[in-house]
Amino acid sequence: MKSTRSLLLLAMVGLLLLPGLSACAKGQPTQAGVTIPRDNPDFFGIGDDLARQLISNYRHGSRPDGIRLILTTLVSLDNLGETNRFGRTVSETLATQLFRRGFAVEEVRKAAVLMIKEPEGELVLSRDVSRLAQQHQAHAVVAGTYALTPQTVIINLRLLDAASHSVLSVAGLKVQRSAAINHMLAADSTAGFMDSALSGYER
Repeated sequence: MKSTRSLLLLAMVGLLLLPGLSACAKGQPTQAGVTIPRDNPDFFGIGDDLARQLISNYRHGSRPDGIRLILTTLVSLDNLGETNRFGRTVSETLATQLFRRGFAVEEVRKAAVLMIKEPEGELVLSRDVSRLAQQHQAHAVVAGTYALTPQTVIINLRLLDAASHSVLSVAGLKVQRSAAINHMLAADSTAGFMDSALSGYER
């Protein structure tokens, strides 16, 4: 009798565990967070994660919800005049997630005028973007870069004050490279981007 009860109990536990095991196998969200499938990256999940970080890391007074933003396209860390389909897609999904959170978002698509490097290596906004922010009465600018390693793409974002260029918030994320990601990195690059190129992190 006891052995029969034990078998029934084990069977019930197995049935309860099946949905969770199935979800993990399919790359669905788990309690530990969202799993990004290797061959099917969730770009809206990436945008959501970055938007949450920009809000939670805000260190200047109250939460920045609802302010007017200029959103620039992600550019290569090694060449700030270069972007590609990956950079534009991440920027588009980030814009969607910020808009859903009540921000007024104006997008800038020309990578060549986004940021400049100071002699010390610090990234700051170009005069053209600062002027554009004034025209749109934007309080802040979201600018960011991507850098490549053999296995990942490293995304770094900054929320910058449009007037003083001071850093208001930051966000960062590592995305695992896959066939789909590599295709987007190589496709339609503004500077002849090649899939085999690595960033300064790996040279």
